[in-house]
Amino acid sequence: MTAIVASIFIIIALGWLFRKFALVGEGAEKAFNQYLFYLALPALTIVKISDTSFSGLGLDFIALNILPILAAMLLVYGCWKAGLLDWQSARLMIIVAGLGNTVYIGFPVVSMSLGPENIGYAAIAASLQNVFIFTFGFFFMGTVCGGACPPISFKRLVLKNAILWSSIAGLFISFAGIKIPGLIYNLMTDIGRTTLPLSLFTIGLSLYGKELGANLGKVVWISVLKMAIIPAACVALAVILGFKGTISKVVFLESAMPVAVLNYVIAKEFEFDADLVSQSIVFSTLLLMPFLFLYDRAMRFFL
Repeated sequence: MTAIVASIFIIIALGWLFRKFALVGEGAEKAFNQYLFYLALPALTIVKISDTSFSGLGLDFIALNILPILAAMLLVYGCWKAGLLDWQSARLMIIVAGLGNTVYIGFPVVSMSLGPENIGYAAIAASLQNVFIFTFGFFFMGTVCGGACPPISFKRLVLKNAILWSSIAGLFISFAGIKIPGLIYNLMTDIGRTTLPLSLFTIGLSLYGKELGANLGKVVWISVLKMAIIPAACVALAVILGFKGTISKVVFLESAMPVAVLNYVIAKEFEFDADLVSQSIVFSTLLLMPFLFLYDRAMRFFL
């Protein structure tokens, strides 16, 4: 695990250093992110899902991907009803605490920890989680309201969410048994190979210049909910269901990933506290380094 953490940290740190010393210009991460979000990540997702057998992925697999996130949403909702959170914070946390960086960081972590042959299972897990969050999660977010809260409208976010649609496309292609033509498959595979190192490098670029001082209490709460409570619920559910082995470890790692960069886009769209979301992305990403050792222990003992 030390080598895995070191590899992830070094690639992210290289991105940060390249930005700091102007080896990569300001705004370059936007171009990299657009390439990853609209091309490389969708290509990798579709190819990996289409290559992965759904054999053994039954209700236990679906439950392990969905129920821990649902539990976190209900916890936030309960805190709002009890008056511990205002409706703005509750709306934000329902999505932010569930939507993890399952692709940009999740795929590299699964690949390095469990082998690149398991990225397909990671893609399926990420797809199920994304579909759940962008359907039920957004609907549930709309039930949280106080005073003159604005209505929820997420048409543009859903229509432009390339990762969500590539997830749905990959699941459809796999279930339908559709064979991707050889030339297209090879092209998508080659593009997909650029995803893992570039995604970590881009995270490093995006971390440059970010501050953590303000909102530290809320940032810690969001990070604990995302990286401790949800993974703990995932482990508990896996033990209850008796669902162990490599696939359960993949789901566990995907559930434990830091706050997704996509949350910043959501924050801008719904007029959430974008600074709080940005700080949560930075803090939880940095927190991943020591937490990976804890996750490794949890997998060894329980999964």
